[in-house]
Amino acid sequence: MKKSLCLLFLSVCFFVCSACSKDDVKNPIIGNWKLTAWSIEIPFNLNNDATFSTNLLDETTCEVNEILRFDTNGLVTSNDTFNPELKVRLKDGTSDVYMITETCAEGAIGFATEYNQVNDQSIGFNGVVAVVTGTKLTVVYEGAIKVYNEALTEIIAKKDLTLVYEKK
Repeated sequence: MKKSLCLLFLSVCFFVCSACSKDDVKNPIIGNWKLTAWSIEIPFNLNNDATFSTNLLDETTCEVNEILRFDTNGLVTSNDTFNPELKVRLKDGTSDVYMITETCAEGAIGFATEYNQVNDQSIGFNGVVAVVTGTKLTVVYEGAIKVYNEALTEIIAKKDLTLVYEKK
């Protein structure tokens, strides 16, 4: 009888302990997120393929390997951040004809920073709030891209930069 009670007690302890596993806390942000869109909402054709796109990743000649890694300890890292330099100019006398030049960043730019859960669908890191919708993570940097006049002598507008990542 003593052995049966002891065995029953150990079984109950095993099930109680296994129920407290970290796996039960499913945070949708944990894991790897690949950069799939980089947009300033201006259609352009940098690669001269006769197709205009608002997604720079469809047009760039730069190497794109950016992956955000969110861990369970509240840290987000990227070892190869996509960070080209864009010069955006509005053609004089027009309201929607842009000239864009791109300079690829040399080497690798990376970062590591803490992230915090803002609510069920949002997280904060690097001074912005990112929104998680299913398997997509969207980050908007407001006014991050300067639009110059044609001569590059004056900033005439600023465009939001929108980054979209998909969970791998």
